[in-house]
Amino acid sequence: MSEEAYRIAFKSTLAEIHNVCPDIAWSFIFAKNGTIYAEDEQTNNPATEKATYSLRTLVEKASAVGGLDNLLIKGDEGNVCVSSIDDVYLVIGTSKDADVAYLRKITGVIFPTVLKLLNNIVAAPAPLKPEPSPLREKAKIPEFVSTKPSEQPSSAPSHQLIVDKFSGLMVKPDVVQVDQETLERWKTLLNTRDVGEVEIETFAGKTVQCKVKKIGDSRLEGRGLIRIPEKTCQILEVRKGELVRVKPILS
Repeated sequence: MSEEAYRIAFKSTLAEIHNVCPDIAWSFIFAKNGTIYAEDEQTNNPATEKATYSLRTLVEKASAVGGLDNLLIKGDEGNVCVSSIDDVYLVIGTSKDADVAYLRKITGVIFPTVLKLLNNIVAAPAPLKPEPSPLREKAKIPEFVSTKPSEQPSSAPSHQLIVDKFSGLMVKPDVVQVDQETLERWKTLLNTRDVGEVEIETFAGKTVQCKVKKIGDSRLEGRGLIRIPEKTCQILEVRKGELVRVKPILS
């Protein structure tokens, strides 16, 4: 797997996290050796390089006392959250009033999942090394991190959503719930008046087709969730908090 594919995957990861947590002002991902793998559109490159240098210095000093896993810096105008896995560091700047606990919960799911998948794709994991080459073929974007809708209206876009399990006597096992915003986005992208069914795919390759409707609990809106009945979760072998790929089924 080329480094360009890693960069695309990480950039898509930043976009997914930003979609779920709108209080994010900027974000970027860098490696312990100082290589910047991805940054969002709001991030200023010179500022990113300066911040990476400072954080890299901090990481080197922290290695003497067990390393740096998580760091929260609270400032007068905002917060900076740093998370690390396998010498890869996710840095996020938020507004002062952002829900940091919720952000930590989301990044604690998405970031490790993407890194694990990338490591599984590579047959022999090795440290990433920048090898810029204008002649290199453009890497294909892995499906599991795709956030850009297809240019073809007939193609169903895939979204990563977080599993929220629910149950009850009147709950139908073949009906799942997603945000109204997600449903509206699908209808716009596909130029259709209604989206009635979706395909859910786990990162283990298990799939199931279900009817879909909007989330009934307004408190769960805007969190990037898909509510899946407990029985269906058992079929898919997924637990609450895990990521799944979801795309609408065209009728």
